[in-house]
Amino acid sequence: MIGKERHLFPGTNTPLGPHFLFSHIIPTSEAKRIIYFKGGPGTGKSFAMKKIGKIFQDRGHDVEYFHCSSDNESLDAILIKGLNVALVDGTAPHMQDPIYPGAIDEIFNLGVCLDEKGLSSRKDQLLPVYADISRMFKRGFSYFKAAAAVHEDWRNFNLEALDNIKLNELKESLKDKIFKANKWGIGKERHLFCTALTPNGIITFIDDLVAPFKNVYVLQGGPGTGKTEVLSFLKDEALRRGLFVEVFHDVINLNRIEHIFIPDLDLAVVTSNEVNRESFQGEHILMTDLLNKDYLDKYKAEIQKDESNFYDFLHEGLQCITKCKKTHDILEKYYVSNIDFKRIDVMVDELIQRLISYEK
Repeated sequence: MIGKERHLFPGTNTPLGPHFLFSHIIPTSEAKRIIYFKGGPGTGKSFAMKKIGKIFQDRGHDVEYFHCSSDNESLDAILIKGLNVALVDGTAPHMQDPIYPGAIDEIFNLGVCLDEKGLSSRKDQLLPVYADISRMFKRGFSYFKAAAAVHEDWRNFNLEALDNIKLNELKESLKDKIFKANKWGIGKERHLFCTALTPNGIITFIDDLVAPFKNVYVLQGGPGTGKTEVLSFLKDEALRRGLFVEVFHDVINLNRIEHIFIPDLDLAVVTSNEVNRESFQGEHILMTDLLNKDYLDKYKAEIQKDESNFYDFLHEGLQCITKCKKTHDILEKYYVSNIDFKRIDVMVDELIQRLISYEK
């Protein structure tokens, strides 16, 4: 039987720069092996991860694929479930190294397959490309920061209009529906992203992630309509009851939550929001019903201006990230022409055989 696959993001581009949650791929206490791939751009790290993931899926293992927010068609990591083995890109911008060398984690260095003399001879061409990528990312983050500032103003209008008594009533109503038994304990939580700001725009994997869940609640509304307050309340309640909660973060404000999953209850509580703009099957809860309509009508023009500016700034930031990707593709060409791919194939095949031996 072929194993199942899930697609997620371990990080994303944000108004504060790139943010990563690699430590939540698998806790070191549960890992059999965490292998950090090293090597320059174009050295085949993502290709190797995809190849290894497919092999172990074919061998019946469930595999989680963690996509790169700077190139969502590439991978930053995979987790082979059952084996409890993670392969992780340990290069910039998310430099990572073993914490427990040899005991749990190790380095898999594809950089040894690079022709250093060949790359050194192209130094004068490489350095300006690196500088262009850095400059364009900074420009993109500036636009995302501007989008976040406008988003906060938009959010504040809704917060002023929010009826907190109705919000508390909704929290308690959902708690009574979701948590049937009075079971108490200490739960566990995992934090990741299923939505990211990428060169291909706003990409989300939420549709496929939520599909297996039988019970789905959909919180529908814009910023400041109480979605995060409900999600945080339900997450904390689940943890108090000893349940495992998967928490997915908002890309505009990392302190806010976009969705939560509680697998033991076969439950997903998701948001249809101003960033993902997704529609879901499930029990829909209109968060706008908690707002004072008269107040919103009074500031309708200002709110519409905030909404328009938010999407304009967000679009400009995404355009910058797209340019970064195109420039990064140029950079990869320099590396590809100076890599011993036959040596890489041998190294990857040896790693695959070692991972297969873990099945025993």
